[in-house]
Amino acid sequence: MQREYANHGVRFRYPAEWEVSEQRDASQVSITVSSPHTSFWTVTLLADRPDPNDIVAAVLDAFEEEYDELDVYPARAVIDRHAAVARDIDFVCLELLNVARVRAFRTPQFTVMVLYQGTDNEIAESGQTLEQMTKSLSFATAADSDDRDDDDRE
Repeated sequence: MQREYANHGVRFRYPAEWEVSEQRDASQVSITVSSPHTSFWTVTLLADRPDPNDIVAAVLDAFEEEYDELDVYPARAVIDRHAAVARDIDFVCLELLNVARVRAFRTPQFTVMVLYQGTDNEIAESGQTLEQMTKSLSFATAADSDDRDDDDRE
């Protein structure tokens, strides 16, 4: 069973049994969807519209500071008709292989960053769901955004 999230000019589908949370400040909104296990998916909307290459570089820097064993691979992604700067990351944490995917692109309203990750074993199960959530992303135009901000169908 699927639910739909619609708020802040973004819309996506996610599994009904997964938990949604939001964090906001003046310049950004992050919406995180957590699986019942360790996998999670986050979309961050950055109002000041920084360069997507800078966002991905900052994410990679944070991973490199945190994890000694890290492999980064260039990737290709198109999200809601937007070509994204994309990297796939494999890293070791607590002796477990983990997988992360980071994607970033600009819309007329904000820069969007999508990050999802989980352990290698769990990604075998949840990976398709995480990809489907990313593929379900859509963004409102500036005119539509005002109408949708109060339309949270969680």
